[in-house]
Order: sequence, then structure tokens, then C-alpha cells
Amino acid sequence: MLLAATSSFAQTGNILFSDATFHEIRFENIDTSTFFTYANKGVYAQAKITIDGIVMDSIGVTTKGNISWGHINNKKPLKINLNKYVSGKKYDGIKKFYLHNSYQDPSLMREKLTYDICKQMGLHSLRAAFAKVYINNVYWGVYTLLEAKDELYKRGFNNKDAEVFETLDFGSPCVYNQSIPYWTVDNGNPTSTWPQLLKMTTILGTTPSIQYLDTVTKYFNLNDFLKYQAINVYLLNFDSYLQFNGNQLYLFDSIFEKRMQIIPWDFNASFGLWNTNNYDPNTLDIIPSLISNKCPFDKINTIPQLKNIYLDAMCSLKNTYCDTTTLNNKITNFYNQIKTATYTDTKKEPTNTQFDNGAGYGYQNYLGENSPGLKTFVRERWVKINADLQNLPYTCSTTGINLVEQNSNSLLVYPNPFSFSITLHTDNLLSNATLTVINSFGQTVKELKNISGQTVTLFRENLPSGLYFILLTEDNKIISTEKLLVAD
Repeated sequence: MLLAATSSFAQTGNILFSDATFHEIRFENIDTSTFFTYANKGVYAQAKITIDGIVMDSIGVTTKGNISWGHINNKKPLKINLNKYVSGKKYDGIKKFYLHNSYQDPSLMREKLTYDICKQMGLHSLRAAFAKVYINNVYWGVYTLLEAKDELYKRGFNNKDAEVFETLDFGSPCVYNQSIPYWTVDNGNPTSTWPQLLKMTTILGTTPSIQYLDTVTKYFNLNDFLKYQAINVYLLNFDSYLQFNGNQLYLFDSIFEKRMQIIPWDFNASFGLWNTNNYDPNTLDIIPSLISNKCPFDKINTIPQLKNIYLDAMCSLKNTYCDTTTLNNKITNFYNQIKTATYTDTKKEPTNTQFDNGAGYGYQNYLGENSPGLKTFVRERWVKINADLQNLPYTCSTTGINLVEQNSNSLLVYPNPFSFSITLHTDNLLSNATLTVINSFGQTVKELKNISGQTVTLFRENLPSGLYFILLTEDNKIISTEKLLVAD
């Protein structure tokens, strides 16, 4: 089992999704007179693609999206399948990726910034970069280059056919209903997938609070769920808000954790782009009344450990990933990277002035919304979250809270994230066990053998910052797994 989990992650994507490159993607042999019609949405055209100078013939490309498909000037979001017509075709180990059009986002950066934050927070996040796109030698504009979801399923869970559900316009993972607008099968075999969803919703919706930690954590990753809600609340991402607009993905991890896991998705409206007439960075509370009674978020009202996880996630956002210096520097770097290409993008929705304002300070009336500039949002949201933490009052912990999972041999990891060393403690006494650290591409980067006792210290040494998996094995069996985040 360990060999299978390690060896099948063949793709990398380090080049394709590198921030250091403003990528250039060119499509040829596309009949644009029919390609952008609604009747052909989801129908692949066979084309030639050039990615940063590398040419590949006979690839598949189609338009995608729902509301974003209605982008003006035919700047539709695109789905690319390099393997569609000729088996085995890849670029940088990647078969599929998306090109998103930053629908209604004057800065063109919200989606990229939010996926990066999700990744930094240790969630299973898609990778993103920026690209200039050409179709038949006509400049089609600046797009967000995004990893396809099933590439993430393969990279993060060793299972491109993982069972995944998407909530539509309902959003609660505690209610089971096969009818729209509740749930749809996003990936995997519906026959086996629906029972997994029924099990999750039943446990989340019916388990008494006194049994919640012992029972629910066996079937559902509450840590990541609460971190994700913290990100949506901090960034006012109402498009994927819990039981507000839906658009949340839940995956059954059948290999590593053997339970349901939330997958970040759909961020073109984050950083307070939508619903601004009702809420802005200064008004939405750290624990909003909108979701404080929505299952399972409502459990933070009765289970202190869960409230601590959520608030510590807010602390991490405020102090590390969304503080004004860190995030504003990133915004400036991305703005400078795409500025010239955006100015000449005649198919984009915003004017050049609206793009400048969207990336900077102040508010502007944009498509009927009082849209904050990214840097204004960062500054004002930091002040609001900081004030709310003080008023609760809540003191941010230095290491954060990691909920102990109720496995047959629970593995407590602390501090997590870490920058120098980390301690691992097991419930049961180990004898000749092995601790393996695997990076997000499935490569073994560190291994400790002949472990005995209950406590072991793991030193960072040369590990780059990022997300890793810890596998604790004994007698060739995986007895516990945990995610590990190495931070600078």
C-alpha cells in the first residue's frame, strides 16, 4: 500500500504552475465561429496548442463554466485535455488544466490569490498561475491558469476517480438530498458515491455534541472544514459561502484518511466582490450570524475545541497569510506581472482604470457592486478581524490547535505548521515502526526507521516549505496518517 501511494504520483506541474513565469498559451485550428456557441459548450475541438514555446498537436479544448460562460467578447473559460485524442500526451506531467476568465473581477487576481492562501493554510488546493492566451494568433487576453480537479485528486489523494460531491445552491454538508439544488456527483461512480454522502450527512447532522469529536472525526475532516470556513469568512467569499450560495466540494479520501474531505473551489468573487451592498470588509463579523447556526459550523457554539480551531485559523490568516505587508507585496508582484498584458487585453470586462483601482486602494462602482480594491480590502479586513479577536476576547496561540483524530492509533502532531522541528505522539506503544514523509507529488522525502515507544521528534533539515503527508507504518501496514505543513 505504501508503494502504491508513493509511486503513482507521476505528474509534477512545477513548471506549468510556476509563479515565476507569465505563461503564454496559443491555440490553433479552432473554428471560432462555432466554438463559442452555447450548443458547443462541453464539446471538445481538436486543436494544436503551444505552451511556453512547446508545441503539441491533436489536443482537446472546450468552453466551460456557468455564469462565467457569459463573459463578454467571447472570453469564455476553457478546459484543456491534452490526452483527449492521443493517449499519453502531457505537459510537465499534466494532462488537464483550466483557463479561467476572472469573471466580474476587476483585479483579475482574486482567484489566484485565494487558491494560494488555501494552499498556505494546508488545504488540498488547486495550483494556479497567470497566462496570456492566443487563439488562431488573435490575442484573447489574460487568464488564470488553473490545475484541473482530477489532477488534484490524483496528486493529493492518489485517486483520479475519487468520489466527489458538489453542493449547489444549498451548501450544508449535513443534509442529504439527491435533488438539485442540493447535491450533484462531481467525480467518481455515483453508485458507490451516494452512500458515502449519506453516511457523512447522517453523522454530521445527528451526532450529539457530547460525542461529536469522538465520532465525527472518523468520517469527516473537521480541521480542514473549519479552516476553509475561516478563509471564506475572512475573504468574504459569498459565492462559496456555507449555506449561502453553495459551491462546495466534498471528497471521500479512500486511501490516506478514509473519510470525507472538503476541497477548496470557486474564488473569482472572494475578497468581498459580491454582496457588497450588505457587507464589506468592515462589517462582517469574525463569527457571522449568517452561518453561526448552520450545521456543522454551529458546533463551535457548544464544542470549545472546534471554536479554537476556527479562531486559530483566523489568527493564521491575520498574522501570517493575509497581513498587509505579506499580501500587499504579493498583490503588487502579480499586478506588475500581468499589467502590460492586461492593458492590451481588449476582451476583458474592466477598463484599464478599473483594473488599476481593483488591484489598489479605494472603492469603485463595478458592475453594480461597491467593489473594494484588493489593498483596501486587505487593510480594512485585518483591522476588523483583529478587533473581533480582541473583543471576544481570544488570544491567538503560537502553534495553533490540531484536533486529535480518533484512529486506531491516533497520531498527535505539534506544532503544525512548524519551521524547525515537530513532535509526534501516538496513543499506543510502537515497536520497530517506520515514519515516512511524502511530498504533494508522492515522493518520499524523509524516512525514519526502527521507531519504538510513543514519541518521536522530526527535524525539518532540508525540507522546503509546503504540504506533506506523514505515514506511520508498522509490520508493513499503515496505522496512522496525518498532513504536515512546513512553514518558513
